[in-house]
Formats: sequence, structure tokens, C-alpha cells
Amino acid sequence: MSTLSERQSRFDLKTIIDTTRLLVESHDLDFIFNNLLLICMGKLLTPRAVVLLRTDNEHEYEVVKSKGLTGLYSGTNIRLTLPEKCGQQVTDLYSEEIESKLTDCDIRWLFPISTSNRLLGFLGLGNRSGNPELNPHEKEFLESITVLSAVGISNSQLFNELKETNRRMDMKVQELNTLFELSKEFNATVDREQILRIFKFALMGQFFIRTFFMVMKNGEGRITLPASSGLKEKFSEEELQQILSSCDKVEKVSDELIERIPALRANKIEALLPLKYEDEFHAVVGIGKRAGDNAYSETDYEFIQSVGNLTLLSVQKTYLLEEQVEKRRIEEDLKLARTIQLKLLPGQPPVVKGLDLFGQNLSSRQIGGDYYEILEDEGKIHCAIADVTGKGIPASLLMANLQSMFHALVPLHLDMSQTMGRLNEILYKNTTSDKFITFFWCTVDPANNKINYSNAGHNPPLRFRADNGEVEELREGGLLLGAMPTLKPYAIGSVNYQAGDVIVMYTDGVTEAMNEHEEEYGEQRLIECINSVKDRQAQSIWDAVTKDVTAFSGGDYGDDVTMLIIRITE
Repeated sequence: MSTLSERQSRFDLKTIIDTTRLLVESHDLDFIFNNLLLICMGKLLTPRAVVLLRTDNEHEYEVVKSKGLTGLYSGTNIRLTLPEKCGQQVTDLYSEEIESKLTDCDIRWLFPISTSNRLLGFLGLGNRSGNPELNPHEKEFLESITVLSAVGISNSQLFNELKETNRRMDMKVQELNTLFELSKEFNATVDREQILRIFKFALMGQFFIRTFFMVMKNGEGRITLPASSGLKEKFSEEELQQILSSCDKVEKVSDELIERIPALRANKIEALLPLKYEDEFHAVVGIGKRAGDNAYSETDYEFIQSVGNLTLLSVQKTYLLEEQVEKRRIEEDLKLARTIQLKLLPGQPPVVKGLDLFGQNLSSRQIGGDYYEILEDEGKIHCAIADVTGKGIPASLLMANLQSMFHALVPLHLDMSQTMGRLNEILYKNTTSDKFITFFWCTVDPANNKINYSNAGHNPPLRFRADNGEVEELREGGLLLGAMPTLKPYAIGSVNYQAGDVIVMYTDGVTEAMNEHEEEYGEQRLIECINSVKDRQAQSIWDAVTKDVTAFSGGDYGDDVTMLIIRITE
């Protein structure tokens, strides 16, 4: 017949085997803690027990399960400073004279719960009446139970960590799928309002956010609030500016921030999230509480920012598209304007006995402000060249205005000085103070081999004389057109020409063309170039000069290049 001790040993062994099965197979920490306490309390017949797990803070432990204790409830933390040996063996708190909340609650014995390389925590058992001391058999039994429990706890923690990791991975996959779907929807539309509606639905449907706003700068640089929901108070322009300028990272709304931007409190905004476009902060999203008052995690903030950045990219895309459409429209308009402008300039010069005429314009832009004219009227040839201040459309409109006035006045056969005065008065009255025109006009009389001219502030045309090789500048005239009222009559110059003479009218785009060293082409280079080819036809002279200017400047003229050449052939 077996003794009582043998029967007790077999019973303890069976208990350990059954406990092993329960603890190792279970992944429920609460189940493990509860069974650990019940088994140990039953073995020692103690009414009090507690399980403590280590926290990240040194000497601090969390009460994860307790029975029969007052003041030590699950979820509370206690500080417990123990000798190092307590982590390897059973500790009698009374013998060690350790004072703590545990002894205050009549916990006497601490059994370490540890794996082979890590202390997880302690099992605390209360003092018992009758026979308070533990015999070796009881200690061995309890030590075995705590070792088995450590394996179960460690496995459960690992299982829960893996489960949490899988949950986070599932969330990430879901977020990526959401971003992918949103990206497809954004790419399928260029409607800015539709993009912002999708963004609103994403916040409301994915995160159950009822109050939010987006503030950004539009394509014109103006601060706008393109998307919002649930706002009870409007943000002022100054508040929106502060939000945009001060928020460069995720910022939870604080009292200091509310003091600067009171509407954040009125609208119950909890956090501000900056959005980036091309590594620059261009917008900010403000979000209120979620439905159900669930707190935001860092992952939530990151996902909302990702959705916001995708939205911002799509919105900026619409602005860029609008700019491209507008740019294309302007380019088409400029092409049409250039075509019209070219039609306003003379076509093939008239064939006049004794004269070789050629004029042409190279615009530095699609349209420009240079003008030249060749008109034949009652046996005389009227040649003019002009340069309007500025470039582009304003200059081209003023050029067209000058051309129409010149065409209207020349057939009236007024005195040249009087005609110049009228041109100046009309332009002065009908243009702004910053707009004016340099203008040169000459009348060639082939019957008398004579040229009369007047220069209104234009680059003096060059006369290359055939008889002595000298170069004369045609300067007689007056003030440039449109700058001020006509204070005195425009002077008229006169030149008697002979065969071989060459007269070159040009705009400052020729002489002011610059090379890579910012040196101007200059009048002296122009004179030398023309001298080398003045015996050629007028068009060949033009070709030679423009070729030389192009080589000097690298083709970047900077301003319109226009020349009108008169070559006397007999």
C-alpha cells in the first residue's frame, strides 16, 4: 500500500502535467494568470495571491491578476526594489524584511516567473495560518508551476505580438489598397471639386471624422479652404495664414496654439497635419475627434497625411493642367498675332529704278514692337522704321496703331514736320506716360536724287557715301513720339545721294545684342560689317549683318532685330 507522501507526489505530478497542457496550449494570458493563482492558492491554502509582470521602467511592476487583495487591482503599477537573488529563487519577504505594498497586503512569498534568459515577473502568495512555513515539497511544486507558467506566458506574449503584427500588416495592406483606389479615382478626373469630394468621403468613411478642414494656397498663391466639414466657426484670413506658416509637423492642438488661433477650440480641432508637394509644405489638414471618441494613433496620422498628400498632388495637377491649357491658348493667340503683325509689315518692296530696297524684322519673341515701312506715293518712296518701348502684346498693339496713323497721314501730303507733330500729339494723348516710340521717316525722291528725313529719337541711320567712303549719321529731327506734347516743330534733314550710296536704318536690337561676356555688338562692328559688303545687293547686306550679329550673340538677340536698307544703284 502506498504512503500518503507517495500519493501526494503522484497527485502533484498529475496536477503539473494537467497544468502544463493547459498553460502551454492556451494563448489567453488572463486564463493562464487565473489558473496559476487558483492552483497555487489551493496548494498553499492561502486566501491571497497576485501575479506581477515587469514593465519597461526599472523596479516597476504591473499587477496583472490578483485575488483576495485590497488596494492592488489589475492594471495598477507598483515599485518593488528587490535584491538581485530574488530573480533566481523563492523569496520570503518577511525574512528579507522588505517593505512594500505587497507586505502591506499580507503577501509573503515571491516566486520568480522566468524563462531561461529573462525574468518576466513574480507570483506573490499570501501568508497562511496554521503552518506558515513552506516545506521543500511545496516549494518544489510551486517552482515547477511558475516555470511552466513562464513558458505559457512567454508563448502567449509572443503569440499576441505576432497577432498584433499581423493586424498592423493587415491594416497597412488595407491602407495601401485604399491609397491605390484613391489614386485611380484621382487620376481618372481633372475636376478639382470631384477630387476634394473624394478626399472628404475618405476621411468620413475611413476614419469616421466628422469635423475637418484643408487650408492651402491655390494656383494664384491665394489662401483658400477648399475642403471642410462640420466647422461651427469660420477661420479668419490671419488664422489660416498662421496655420499654413507655423505647421511643419504633426501638431496636437495645445492651449498655446488655441491662444493664437481661437477658432481651433470653437471647431474642436484636435490635430494639425502638414501636407507636402515637391518636398515643400503647401497645405495643412485639421482634424477633429473621431466618431466614438477613439484616439488617433501615429499610424492614423501617417495614413491621413498620405491621403492628404495624394489629394494635394492631384489638386496641384489640376492647377498645372489649367496653366498648360492657358499657356497653349496664349501661344495660339500669339501665333495668330504674329501672323497678323507680319501682314502689317511690308511685303515685297516696290521696284524703283535706281533703288535697291530691302527690309526685314526678326522678333525676339513671337510678337514684338519693331516696325518698318516702305510706301510708294506719287513717285516718291516713303521709308520708315520705329521701335516701341517694351515687348510682347502691348508693344505690338502700339506698333499697329503707329502703322495705321502713318498710312492715314502720308497720303494727305502734309509737310513732313507737320506730319511728325501730328503723330506725336495723337500718340501722346492716347498712350500712357511709360509708352513711347523712337521713329525715323525719310522720303526718297528719285527724280531729284534727294532724301528728306526726320528723326524722332531713333538710332541715327547710317549713310555710307560712295564718293569719299565716309559714314554719316542722319540725326535731324526732334523728340521721340508719345513722350510729351510737341513743344517745337520737328527739324527736317536733307541728303543729296549718288550712285553707290548705301543708307542703313536699324533698331537697337542690332547694336545692343550681347555675347556671353555681356559685351554689346555696337555701332562700330555694324559699320565694319556693312563696309565689307556695301557693294552687294541690299538683301545680301541684310544677310551679312544678321549672320554676324547671330555669330556674336549666339542667336540670343535679347530684342527685336529690324533693318531697312536703301542702296542707290544709279
